[in-house]
Amino acid sequence: MTDTRDADEHQPDRPEAGAPVSAVRKRLRRGRRLAPETRRETLLEVAAELVLGQGFLPIGVQDLADAAKVSKALVYRYFPGPQDLYNALVERGFDELTAAGLEAAARRADLADAATAAAELYFRSVVQTGPVIHIILRDRFMAGRLSPRAAAVQGRVARRFARGLRSEFKLPLRECVACVSLGMTLPEECGRLVYQGELDEERGAEACRELVLGVIDVARRRGAEARREPPVAGLDDVGGKRFGDRQV
Repeated sequence: MTDTRDADEHQPDRPEAGAPVSAVRKRLRRGRRLAPETRRETLLEVAAELVLGQGFLPIGVQDLADAAKVSKALVYRYFPGPQDLYNALVERGFDELTAAGLEAAARRADLADAATAAAELYFRSVVQTGPVIHIILRDRFMAGRLSPRAAAVQGRVARRFARGLRSEFKLPLRECVACVSLGMTLPEECGRLVYQGELDEERGAEACRELVLGVIDVARRRGAEARREPPVAGLDDVGGKRFGDRQV
């Protein structure tokens, strides 16, 4: 059967009875033509809703087209491959975090202050928009597919904290990497619980802060106990391999 939907026009949205209608869906119901950047942003917003609802990758291209009231051809015009769509979502999320001050927070002189400030920014972002970045980065579908631009922000922040742990506590590099990996999951998990209505926001923020400080305390104690080990790869090399190509 031929798809009669115009690639640049929406069809009226018909949500199921009792289903909530988001701001995105309300926009789609207006049936007006959208500028390319607005169209792309709308596709990203609808895709984020679908990722959050499904909880894993990949989402169906036809599902995205149906939800956005466009043709599959239009989806492919903006996002030729699924990794292009998911990288765009991650890049958008990191851009918003950077604008909110994530990298500036990570550069604070005091390690604990930097870690808790960065964690709270990420936590608040997850509370507001859901764990989209978390779902995408942790899904095996994206293994080796993270774009250089998305990996760059993640790598800069991760290397900053790994360097801080190594400098302050003389911790072996692989343990610095493990601490950073664990620390990055805490705002994601606390924020996800709040987003899903399972935890009060302020309690979630407090838990996130205490858990991050707990990781730093473990690093402090482990550094005091660490034995001498052979030299390991430099932080820049590890950043490219562990914080870029492979998500932590």
